[in-house]
Amino acid sequence: MMRRDKDKTREAGKDKKSIEDILKRVIKTLGPEKRLSEEDIIEIWKEAVGEAGASHSRPVSLRKSNMIVNVDGSSWLYELTTKKREILKKLEGRLKGKKLKDIRFRIGEIK
Repeated sequence: MMRRDKDKTREAGKDKKSIEDILKRVIKTLGPEKRLSEEDIIEIWKEAVGEAGASHSRPVSLRKSNMIVNVDGSSWLYELTTKKREILKKLEGRLKGKKLKDIRFRIGEIK
């Protein structure tokens, strides 16, 4: 019985080390150099929609391949929605490995 406990302890130690290694690798890949700053996203957005579009809209969230963008009025909501495919193409490959599948526009603050 004691021998089995020692074997389990050794195995647990091995598992712990491998889990530790995996976590270190994951944390390293998710490190700050892999993340886009808010300023980066806003600059990329500005390049994709132009000065006028950027002055009436602001990306507020980027999660699970979806970007949420606030716009300051219904006319800009309509304008950017009609150009969604074109904007997605311009944003493609610019977001450091994040794959963007959809943009959702909503009326809200653009500070």
